Amino acid sequence: MTGRDDNTKDMNTAGTNNPSETSDRPRRQMSDAQFEQLLGEALRVDVPEPGQRHAPTVPARRPSVLRFAALAAGVVLAVGVIVNQLWTYGYIASGDIVDDVVVHINHEPAALIEPAASVTQERFSGVMQAAGVSMSRFDARVTYVELCPFRGEMVAHFALQGSAGPVTVMLLPNEQVNGPIAVDEDGFHGTIAPLSIGGSIAIVGEPGEDIQDIQNRVADAVRWRL
Repeated sequence: MTGRDDNTKDMNTAGTNNPSETSDRPRRQMSDAQFEQLLGEALRVDVPEPGQRHAPTVPARRPSVLRFAALAAGVVLAVGVIVNQLWTYGYIASGDIVDDVVVHINHEPAALIEPAASVTQERFSGVMQAAGVSMSRFDARVTYVELCPFRGEMVAHFALQGSAGPVTVMLLPNEQVNGPIAVDEDGFHGTIAPLSIGGSIAIVGEPGEDIQDIQNRVADAVRWRL
């Protein structure tokens, strides 16, 4: 019996002293909580929100030349639209004063419609003062008056009733022209003429209108107060 007990003791001792078995046993053991955590992570799948496509994450790439070209084209188009609007509304000049005058007249169609009532003298004088203009009275029925942007300046724009229809008058103290320039575009007939006091005036009406008579009367009445 003693020999058997010794053998049993030796076997138990050998099993206890095996370093590999001692170090491996803790790694093979796992608590229920740890197992459930690992199982949950293995089975977890990200589900996209409704209406969203699930796409794998890809590394960011540098924009292509085509993308830059499309962006540049968009910027150029936007700038072109802005410049066109600024020109149409009179905030910048095109280089051709006749074109600018015609575009401005077309942009304010209310000036070409004869209203039932004339502009009051108070209203007319207020716009002239804001534009830096002094005008003596002259024989004409004024049907429209506004302070308007034109080629980067705020100018007086009014309309009076002529023999053939409404006649547009624009007072341009900072526009210098060497001589009369004919206006004959979009069905308009008129002139842009220099003044002896400096600056110029634009007189534009319907074909058949006596532009020279209106030009003379306006030129005699206007004075700059800049």
